[in-house]
Amino acid sequence: MSKRRIILSILIGLVVIWGVSGIFITKRHVGQQAVQEAKEERRVQQKCAEYLVHHYEGIKTLEVSKLYKPNEVGGGGYYVGIRVNNSDSLIFVGSDTEEKFKNDGPSLDGYDPDFLKSSINEKYNNSRNLKNIVVNYTDKTINELRKK
Repeated sequence: MSKRRIILSILIGLVVIWGVSGIFITKRHVGQQAVQEAKEERRVQQKCAEYLVHHYEGIKTLEVSKLYKPNEVGGGGYYVGIRVNNSDSLIFVGSDTEEKFKNDGPSLDGYDPDFLKSSINEKYNNSRNLKNIVVNYTDKTINELRKK
């Protein structure tokens, strides 16, 4: 074999090894990123559920949707839909942006007026927690949760 073929074979081998290792590193990174995003979503869902429990009494069950995030151009908000006590309507808890959510915490973004006519009373109590409340964190989107 000539020197050129040996050098060319070595270069091709190095490129193949480099490409295969890059694929494995990318797959591992994507997996780690997915786990991190799932943890962040659960943290946000829990914080929104706690917000409701602190601000309203009479809550027995909560069904919390997936986190809705703004799209690439900034449309939409950063919130979850929550069904309280198996009612027909949803409450939206979150913020306009992720940054505002992290700085100021969640707030009530929107709700059906019948929400306050039910057995729920607006009464702030920071000592209430999720311990005695049945909380179901679903993988449903807000639209899927609306269909009940």
